[in-house]
Parts: sequence; structure tokens; C-alpha cells
Amino acid sequence: MDKTPTLTDIERGDESCILRFSDGKSFRVEYLAIRICCQCAKCKPRQENEQRIIEFHEEVSRLVMEKPMIEPVGHYGITMIWPSGCSSGIHSFSHLRSIAEDSGIII
Repeated sequence: MDKTPTLTDIERGDESCILRFSDGKSFRVEYLAIRICCQCAKCKPRQENEQRIIEFHEEVSRLVMEKPMIEPVGHYGITMIWPSGCSSGIHSFSHLRSIAEDSGIII
């Protein structure tokens, strides 16, 4: 059984969002951090080795970071629909929590 807290709320800002989890912890996370960690079939292979990671980060960093639309995916994740770039990734709650703990700011 997965013990990862579920995502209970997302407050979208212009360049970052606040992710609130069922254990009461909240994190401010930059959209760039979420986009760089996309696990979709197009993005994940581009994160296989150091050179590809560097190229992928540079490409994503050049994109305009606009507030995405968000759609739930079952009871385990969300999809972020970006005005530019990839919108096919499913971000599970455990994946978002990992990003938040690694790159976010606890608030």
C-alpha cells in the first residue's frame, strides 16, 4: 500500500504553484521544475544520460513558462496542459511530492 500523501489542492500562480498534500505539508514549486521532470514517453527518454539531460533542460528552459490548465487523472495524479510544450505527461501524486521535496520550498 502506497503511503504517499495525496494531493489535495493546487494553487496556480504565474510562474509557480502551491501543492498542498493530505499530510498538511505545502510546497511552492516552480513550473520549470515540474516540466523538467516530465515522465511521458516523449520526455523521459531524453533524461537517460547526462548530455541528453543537459540538452533537455536547456530546451525546456527556453520555453515560455505560462500557467497550465490542470486536469485530474483518476485518484492518483494530474495532467498539466501547458500553452507551449509537452502536455501528455501524467504526474502522479507521489511524483509531484518527490519534485516538491527536491525542488520546492516548504510553506
